[in-house]
Amino acid sequence: MDFKKKLKNLPELQFYKDLDLDLMISYRYVKENNKDTILFLHGFNGNSKSWAYQFDFFKNKNSVISIDAPGFGKSDPSSIDMEMIGDVVVRLLKSLNISKFHVVGHSMGGMLAQILSSKYSNSVNKLVLSCTFKGYGLPKNTPLMESYQRRIKDRKNMSDDQYGRHRIREMLPKCSEDETFDFLSIISGEISEGSIKSGGMAMQYLDTTKYLPYIKNQCLIILASEDNVVSKKKSESLIQDIPHAIIKELSNVGHAPYSEDSVSYNNVLVKFLLK
Repeated sequence: MDFKKKLKNLPELQFYKDLDLDLMISYRYVKENNKDTILFLHGFNGNSKSWAYQFDFFKNKNSVISIDAPGFGKSDPSSIDMEMIGDVVVRLLKSLNISKFHVVGHSMGGMLAQILSSKYSNSVNKLVLSCTFKGYGLPKNTPLMESYQRRIKDRKNMSDDQYGRHRIREMLPKCSEDETFDFLSIISGEISEGSIKSGGMAMQYLDTTKYLPYIKNQCLIILASEDNVVSKKKSESLIQDIPHAIIKELSNVGHAPYSEDSVSYNNVLVKFLLK
């Protein structure tokens, strides 16, 4: 099945109104009775559509939910920090009667997954951190990082298609413009100024170091051999602070292994989550 069919077969967006923060959050959910739930959290160039290959793969195997971070998909933009986003996610899950779940967090979503697993350890079964790190740890009230300001300028000056392709060329410089490139570009082209501001602020103020000692769940850290977004140094710092984690590096993929080599990525998830 090509990526267009996978996108077409995604579950429809649903919406949750968080009354505590007056925030609308969009998400996609497929429920399988008596099956474990896997929560997927997307990266900075993505949204809930990013997990189309995983929705397809886990069909009839697990319940799957993918949540749009504030500002992404159809979720309201917000300046709340990553810990508060985690609280919103848990309230959303509780509204669906989901009290226990596995978490797969990629890049920005991996930062959120670290918060969830440390703060809500009794709710998280197993934790997968994919191509992620601990955050930038900048002081509060620091202006939006220059790299994010450039993205906002690009977003203002480019069409959706131009912006999506530009972002993916930077993220995957070695990737030819194939099916994977087109898949990621379409999704990245949906990013708005609100996405960049909301996600950028949450990441730049975050340093998960203080949270990591509280991660007691079984944990898998997925690395990508050609990742030019998360450096080896950043990966090593995360690994050092979660000493019980299993480490798996996928070969010949960059910062989007969930779609670049979805077969290998999904097989790694199955082996860890469902064994």
